[in-house]
Amino acid sequence: MSADKGAARISIELREETAKTVNESAHRIVVTAEQERRIRKAFDRRIVPIVCIAYVLSYLDRGNIGNAKTAGLQDDLGLSSVQWTWVLNAFYIVYVLFEWTQILWKIFPAHIFVATLCLLWGVSAMCTGAVHNYQELIVCRVFLGIFEASFGAGAPYYLSLFYQRRELAFRTSLLLGMSPLANCFAGALAYGITQISNSIEPWRLLFLIEGAPTILFAPVVYFFLPDSPATANCLSEGEQTLALERMQTRDHTPKSGIHWRQFLAGAMDYRNFVHMMIHFMCNYSFAGLSNFLPTIVKGLGYSSVNAQGLTAPVYFASFLCCVLAAVVSDKYGMRGFVIMFSATVGMIGYLLLAIIEDSSQSHIRYFGVWLAVCGVFPALCINITWLINNNSSESKRGAGLAVLAIFGQCSSFLSSAVFPTEDGPFFVKGSAIGCGFTGSIVFLAFALHWRLRHINNQKDRAYGPADESEQIDITDLGEKHPSFRYLV
Repeated sequence: MSADKGAARISIELREETAKTVNESAHRIVVTAEQERRIRKAFDRRIVPIVCIAYVLSYLDRGNIGNAKTAGLQDDLGLSSVQWTWVLNAFYIVYVLFEWTQILWKIFPAHIFVATLCLLWGVSAMCTGAVHNYQELIVCRVFLGIFEASFGAGAPYYLSLFYQRRELAFRTSLLLGMSPLANCFAGALAYGITQISNSIEPWRLLFLIEGAPTILFAPVVYFFLPDSPATANCLSEGEQTLALERMQTRDHTPKSGIHWRQFLAGAMDYRNFVHMMIHFMCNYSFAGLSNFLPTIVKGLGYSSVNAQGLTAPVYFASFLCCVLAAVVSDKYGMRGFVIMFSATVGMIGYLLLAIIEDSSQSHIRYFGVWLAVCGVFPALCINITWLINNNSSESKRGAGLAVLAIFGQCSSFLSSAVFPTEDGPFFVKGSAIGCGFTGSIVFLAFALHWRLRHINNQKDRAYGPADESEQIDITDLGEKHPSFRYLV
């Protein structure tokens, strides 16, 4: 009897929701495919370049600490391995503590907020080139972490305001793929800067030269970054209306204030915790490779200068892998499979680094570096996109990203401590942990993929296949709406 009542209740809810949808559809503006194409093209030309350049600059300013170490920073300041670990952790501690400030993207206009952040973290990065002791270096890293926290955590959310979920993976992965591209630039710049004959130490020039462009880019952000689809000055007034209307689908709700009920639902959703665990394991490599890859490559028998240069092609290849993963996952929607494949590649790379302790086989270890870097970064990019895709409301997406960013970022503390100088040149412990983590990502991605597919199949059997192009409001029911389907 209870089953019959439950079925009847669901049937009533479905009829009510259908009636509501029909009523709303009569008043909706229909956005044609050609109009959507023009709007996407306008956003791609205006928003994506600005946000991606800012992302490159942010990772250039945080990641150059690894190149500075190889260029002599640790030795010149007389820092022990323990002190160097705290130098790295100082950034990550405040980064985690201040990632809640991504909520400020919902409060302040984006062009003002991001321009201010660019200016402040650029100043912090340049000041690092003027430090003379351990304490001053810690202070500069702390301020850099504070100002970069809001941007790094909030940028993927910002893109989700302008793009539908089938469009989002490519843009988000392009954005997050800027981190290996930034490390590529950092390696190439470090290679060039360390060969400059100057009275100033090479590591000081690194911070000064790489921090200045961020300050110069702040006015560009202020004058050209749109705050929302409805106010984007790269569109006409009519296109602004269409840009906002096309986001009123099963995938999105309009930008608004924080809905605390939805926010709490996102903070307690087990799916977001699975994404957080995947991010935790990806971020171990994300932070560790950025900080220690030049040191690892140097341990293969190369000079400091050549080690800087040899990291650049690895990171550029990783960027291309991020783009390829985004294109494939946007076309076929198989986010889970893309993550599983990428993590498997990374696991093999770490395995080679962990088991080969023979200086005569440095070419195999260098190949392992390529696999580790090219596997981990695409997995991290697609995982964040996957989370954004499968949280139906803006507030739930914000909560999911907060959970992912705050707890997932904590693996940075571990990665900062498991590649000490004393473990060189092979760094077996750090590589073995990386191998275990990337292998665990494969399992977690498979489990989440299976669970989401199971839920979609249940809905298909109960309500029939969903038309993803249909414009409906799912605000009240969210993911429980009969027409909502997870991307798997």
